Amino acid sequence: MCNHTQMRYGMIRKKEGNKWNNWCVYDYQSQQFIAQNSDIYVKIYREIRRGVAPIFIDNTDQCAEQHWSKLLQKFGLKSYISYPLLNKNNTIVGHLSFMNDEPVDFDRIKLETMFPFCGDMIVLDFSSTTEWRHLKSTLEQERNYSKNRDLILSSLGHDLHNPVSIIKLLSQYLGENLENETQKSLAKKIEDASIRMKGVIDDILDFSNTRFGRDIERYTELVNIEPLIKQVLGEFEVVHKSTVITNMQLPLHVQGNKNKIGRAFVNLISNAIKHGEPHKEIEINAFIEKDNFVFSVTNHVAAIHPLNSPDLFKPFVRGSDSKGLGLGLYVTKEIAKFHQGDIDILTDGKKITFKLLIPIK
Repeated sequence: MCNHTQMRYGMIRKKEGNKWNNWCVYDYQSQQFIAQNSDIYVKIYREIRRGVAPIFIDNTDQCAEQHWSKLLQKFGLKSYISYPLLNKNNTIVGHLSFMNDEPVDFDRIKLETMFPFCGDMIVLDFSSTTEWRHLKSTLEQERNYSKNRDLILSSLGHDLHNPVSIIKLLSQYLGENLENETQKSLAKKIEDASIRMKGVIDDILDFSNTRFGRDIERYTELVNIEPLIKQVLGEFEVVHKSTVITNMQLPLHVQGNKNKIGRAFVNLISNAIKHGEPHKEIEINAFIEKDNFVFSVTNHVAAIHPLNSPDLFKPFVRGSDSKGLGLGLYVTKEIAKFHQGDIDILTDGKKITFKLLIPIK
């Protein structure tokens, strides 16, 4: 722009509220950006700028506005151009100015054609920079919020784990030693509730471990899968009596973390109970397929949600009728990844199947 105006100094100023900032000051002669006294430019601008019309002064000695001429000569300037930068509301958001200590014979018609395009580009840059700063600030706030939330959840999970475990053990003890059937039934309800609470707490702890970069309990062993599945299903017998188990022929042990594999089983069955149609059976299959141990849970659904949703395995994503934290599928996916496995989802329009795959090699 300095080359086209033939001016030595070029400056872009940005207006933020009532404050003007030097966005860019350039010395064309030395070919570098410079730091100049912005008060000088502000005074010149305030004294000369009136309205939104561009100002072109090629020689202050011949300027019709004598007070402009005196002001510019006071600062050693002989030529001056000021072009306002307007947003889409026709409001001044900045200006372009060019100055020289000698008169300049510039091509005004050419500049009047060029400035609108250049001005629009600069205003767009102003807007993009402002939006970027806002997004950066918002992102930082969200990061801090997410970090604090995760810390609270982690602390909450650890604080609740022991009390809930004690409630579970005491309810089991009462159920085994009480003779009154009504009291035994109440103890059983307390035990069932504590099991569900422990499941939520375990999800929170697994979530916090993955969020803070901690491994999900790296200890592994040869796990006898069939007794583990039966143990997990026993915890759900009171909650859902129509569970069907098929194809439970598993002669092999699987190398893995027994607690976490059991947690994945619990999460998938819980997901089917929560989101499946009431009073419809849940089908559970466990088998070996292509060097993978497969645990699949199938349930009836009233409506199939999009299976390619990127949010399906994200934390805190819940269905409209869900009362949980939305961590079950996320934690299950992380457990599958820990075992170098994965989760597949299949549907025929009426049923949906979640398949946990763990390599047996």
